[in-house]
Amino acid sequence: MKAISQVQSIWCMRAQSACKGELLNVIMCIAHDIRRDKDMNDKIKDVSVSQRQIYILSLLSQNPKGYLAEEIRERLHRWDIDVTKRTILRDIDELSLNYGIGEEERAGKTYYYADKYTLQNVDFTIEDLASLAFAKEMLGTYAHLDMGQHAMALIDKIVANSASLNQLQFEKLCGHFRQAGADKRSVDTVDSQVEKQIQSAIDSQSKIQISYYSFSSDTSSQRVIHPYRLLLLDSFLCVEGYCELRKEVRRFRLSRIQDIRILDEHFAEQEQEPDTFLNLSGDKKEEIEFVFTGESIRYVKEFEANRASRLEEQSDGLHFYQTAAIAPDVIRWVRGFGPEVEVRKPEWLREQLLQEARTLAQRPS
Repeated sequence: MKAISQVQSIWCMRAQSACKGELLNVIMCIAHDIRRDKDMNDKIKDVSVSQRQIYILSLLSQNPKGYLAEEIRERLHRWDIDVTKRTILRDIDELSLNYGIGEEERAGKTYYYADKYTLQNVDFTIEDLASLAFAKEMLGTYAHLDMGQHAMALIDKIVANSASLNQLQFEKLCGHFRQAGADKRSVDTVDSQVEKQIQSAIDSQSKIQISYYSFSSDTSSQRVIHPYRLLLLDSFLCVEGYCELRKEVRRFRLSRIQDIRILDEHFAEQEQEPDTFLNLSGDKKEEIEFVFTGESIRYVKEFEANRASRLEEQSDGLHFYQTAAIAPDVIRWVRGFGPEVEVRKPEWLREQLLQEARTLAQRPS
């Protein structure tokens, strides 16, 4: 204790004997340090705990592979949010109470990722349950798709995590909705792995190479496409994207994709989606003019008017105008009207249908 007192006395003596200039230098250095710390703090975003946790949750949801805690800290630093690794881990613990934050050990390191969300003890009104029952019935049309199955399972999971009375009422309401003819609709058989790979390619904006079967030519070809989005066309799941072979935006049914490979090349969506008359685009756009007569006039005006760019009633019938690509589904649609439709344009389609009519007329009754 005596030695410590002697040291303290020596420092006091030195401080008392220091010149005013030296003291001024010390004060100036301290002031400089304070200003520097203030400038650094001014650059850091003043965010609340909840805001910071939203940043973290958003970050985790963007990358299914997950992040290390140190990687999360570095990402937040890029957003001018400086926190310690310990704070990151505490935020993840708090978030996991309400949101599904998963963790996985890889090569001795812990990765965190958004896994699922928690929903418990939710009360629903009758209108809520009726809406869920209606949605589940409508989704039945897409039960052959991986997305459709997951969507139906999600509705069941939501109801299962609510009060038991909700579950009983939901089961009753499910019998109140039915789609007429749903069991008679033709459906595609879609490989779930193809579906998942295309979703992954869309998310990462990666090009894909596919082996695609064309119904119109009855042949298969190799295509490199830039997948933009998935489309449901009359329960047929299609991918819409730019085709490097055809040099235009096309739609491809997933059930006709025989093989798929995600490429290392990426793309930026720039091309516009095509205008298609029905569901499947053809090779080129053409002027279309159909003339409907008889009862078909009422039918087209009531149910098919949205397919035309313009409808005109003239003395010889209802004129239907459009400029679009013609695929086999368009030809089948026209055939369905029989003698109550005349094809004016395109000329090749007019000749094709006339020849079909002559061939049919020559057959023995």
